[in-house]
Amino acid sequence: MKEQTQPLRQGRILLPLLFHLHQPVGNFPGTFEYAFRRSYQPLLNALDESGLPFNLHISGGLLDWLVAEQPGYIEQLKGLVRQGRLELLGGGYYEPILTMLPPDDRQRQLLRLADRVEELFGVRPTGAWLAERVWEPVLAGELHRAGYRYTLLDEAHFRGLVTEESGKGKIFATEDGGLPLAIFPIDEELRYLIPWSEPEATLAYLSNCRPQHDEKAVVTVMNDGEKLGLWPGTHEVCYEEGWARRFLTLLRQTKWIEPLLLSEALAIAPPTESIYLPTGSYDKMGLWALPTESRKKQEQTENPRGTLWRNFLIKYPAAFRLHRLYLYVHDRLNAAAGLSKTEREELQDKLDQAAVNDGYWHGLFGGVYYHFLRHHCYARLAEVLARLDEGVESQTVRLDYERLGRGNNLLIDRRQTVVLDQRGDVLDWLSKEPALGLAGGFTRIAEAYHQPVEEKFTVDSGRRGFLRLLLLTDGATADDFLADQFIIDQSSAIQSKFEEVKGESLLWRSTIFLNGSTIELKKRYELLGDRWQLLLTLNNQSEVPVRLTPLLDCSPSPPSGPVDLRLRLHSTMAEQAYGLEDSPFGEQTAVSRWSLTDERLGVELFAKTTPALDLHWAAVETIEQTEAGSRRSWQGLQVVMSQPLTLQPGESQEISVAFGYRSL
Repeated sequence: MKEQTQPLRQGRILLPLLFHLHQPVGNFPGTFEYAFRRSYQPLLNALDESGLPFNLHISGGLLDWLVAEQPGYIEQLKGLVRQGRLELLGGGYYEPILTMLPPDDRQRQLLRLADRVEELFGVRPTGAWLAERVWEPVLAGELHRAGYRYTLLDEAHFRGLVTEESGKGKIFATEDGGLPLAIFPIDEELRYLIPWSEPEATLAYLSNCRPQHDEKAVVTVMNDGEKLGLWPGTHEVCYEEGWARRFLTLLRQTKWIEPLLLSEALAIAPPTESIYLPTGSYDKMGLWALPTESRKKQEQTENPRGTLWRNFLIKYPAAFRLHRLYLYVHDRLNAAAGLSKTEREELQDKLDQAAVNDGYWHGLFGGVYYHFLRHHCYARLAEVLARLDEGVESQTVRLDYERLGRGNNLLIDRRQTVVLDQRGDVLDWLSKEPALGLAGGFTRIAEAYHQPVEEKFTVDSGRRGFLRLLLLTDGATADDFLADQFIIDQSSAIQSKFEEVKGESLLWRSTIFLNGSTIELKKRYELLGDRWQLLLTLNNQSEVPVRLTPLLDCSPSPPSGPVDLRLRLHSTMAEQAYGLEDSPFGEQTAVSRWSLTDERLGVELFAKTTPALDLHWAAVETIEQTEAGSRRSWQGLQVVMSQPLTLQPGESQEISVAFGYRSL
C-alpha cells in the first residue's frame, strides 16, 4: 500500500498588514507624545523604509492630535498614500463601541472619520475598523449605509461556523437588510507571534498556510500600534534590537508572500461564500464582560464562553451611569430647537467625544477604572447640557432615564442637573458652570484577578451614585458600615414611590418595617438657587421606641486626584482642613458644614447639615489590572454622615442636607 503524500504547498500568500493606532480623546497630552515617540513614529519609519505596502487605522482623536502636533507625520502619510503604498481605514470617529450608540450617532461617527480621511489624504476609505472588534449583525447594514465595503473581525467570531481547513485564507461576505459587507478574518496565531517571537516563526506559520499549486490565500495581519513600541519592553525589541526591520525584510524577500492593501486583496480574492456571524468580539473580551464569578467558572472550562460587550455596562455600574447620561444628552440634543448648523455640529462633537470606548469597559488595561477618562466624558456631556439649559429656571422632569420602562425624576436648572433613581437616591449630579461631573460613585467589585485578601480593598454591597440613604439598626454604626458589616433596612421598603411633584421639589415616600416596627420615610428634594436640598423625615408609626441610625453615604469626586483635593470640616468643636493625599481616612463628630476643594481646577463642592451630623470619610480606591501590572487607583471620596436616633412612638425627626458648588 502506497503512502499518501501531502499536496505540495506552492501557492501564494496575500498578506495585508494592518496596524491600529489609538489614543482616547481626554487622555493626557504627555501620553500622546510618549506613544508617538515610542511607537507611532518608529513604526511608520520602519514601514516606510521597507518599501512594502501596508494599511493603517488611526482613530479620529489621535488623528486630530497628529495634525495639530506632528504635521510632519501627516505629510509622511500623504506621501505613502500618493505612492499607492498606504491604505487608511475609517470607522467611528472617536473609537466608540458602535453598538452602544443610537443609530444616528453611529452613522455620524462613521461618516465623520471617512470625511476626515478623505479631506486629509484625498482618498475615501472603503474599509471600517470596529473598536475592539465588537460585532452585532446589524452593523453590516450600518457600515454599508455609511459607504464602507469591508471590515475585519477576529477568527474567534467564525468558530463553529467554518473549520480551519474551509475558512483559512478566505474573505467572507455577510448582509443585513440586503446590504452586503465583506469581512476579513484576522489571523489569531499571528497576533500572538508578533512581535513576541522571532520573524522566522511567523514565516514558518505562513508556510503552513500556503494553498496548493498556484492558488492564493488571504492571511490578514492585524496588530495594535501600541504593541509595537508602547507596551513594556516592546520598543527595545522592535527598534533597538531590530525586530521590526528583520521582520519586514523577511517578508519582502520571501517570494511567495505578497504584502498588499486590503482593498487590493478584496479585488483579487473577493468573497465566494456568505456567512452570518453571531454577536461577539475577540475571545478574551467576552470573558472579561462576564460577572466575576461566571468568568472564574468559564476560565476553568476547556471551551470557555463569554458574553456580548454590552454586559460591561451591567458589570460596572459607573459605566452604566455614564452611558445612561450619554443617552439622555443624545435625546435632549436631538430634540433641541433653535440651534444653528454650526452650533449643532459643535455640540454633536462633544457628544461623540463622550462615547470614546475606553472609559466604559475593563480588560488588560485600566479602562473604566481611569477616573480621568470618565471625567472627560462627563465634562463633554455637561457642556452640551450647559448650552441646552441656558436660561432654564428651576424645574423637575420625569422620564425613563435608566431605560427600565419606569420614570426617573430630574432636578434641572441652568447651573446643575440632579438625577434621582427609583429608590429616591441621587444617581448623578452635574455642574454646567463649569462643566463637570461631581459624583464619584464608583461601585467597587471583586475582579477575577484579585487575590483572596487584597490589603485595604473594599467591595461595595450596593450601587454607588452620588448620595444614598441607608438605615442601620441593632446598634450598627458608621464604622460597621465602612467595614461592610451592617444591615440595610431600606431594602424592606414597600409602596415606595414619588408621590408629589411641585415645581422645583419632589416628594418620595415609603413605609419600612424594622424588627416588627413601622417607620414612615419621606425624602423631599428641592432646588434652592445655587444648591439643592434633601429634607429627610422619619416618623415612628409603632407603639414602641425604635433605635436606628440614618446614614447618608455621599460620593463627591471632582476631576483631580487626592494631591489637589482638600477637605474642610466645620463642627461645634473647630474648623479643620485635611489634604486627602496625607489624610485619606478620618472622622469628626457634630459637623454642620463640610467642603471638598479641587485646588487645581478652583472648584469647591460643599454641604450644610441640620442638625450637625457625625462624619466619616474614606478614599474610594480600587485595585485593577493594567498592561504594566496591578495598581491601586483613586476613584473619589466617600463621605458618610450619620446620627443615631431613638424615636418614641409617634415621634418624627428631620434631617436636612443642602449641597452646592462654586468656582473659586
